[in-house]
Amino acid sequence: MKLIDFENLTQYMSPKSLLFYQEAGMAIAISQIRYIPNSPNLQIVTGKKPMTLSQLTTRLRDMSGNTQLLSTKQLPIFGFHLSLGDTVPSIILK
Repeated sequence: MKLIDFENLTQYMSPKSLLFYQEAGMAIAISQIRYIPNSPNLQIVTGKKPMTLSQLTTRLRDMSGNTQLLSTKQLPIFGFHLSLGDTVPSIILK
């Protein structure tokens, strides 16, 4: 997913929304992003505590809109879905 598309789709969502990645039917917390060596793209890094949408957009502020956001296995992320069942909404990338 290109960053410009992600930003356009999430611009009206709560900045406190938590970020997760769906893998093997499970939602795993996205705790960081990292630069991929010799590539203009970024890779998500999973961990114990999810980052918020606000934290992600702050880190991506100076990146090109054409930068691709890739999964933990450096595969393209095609979209996301929302989970509104909790107190804080969750954005689950897939």
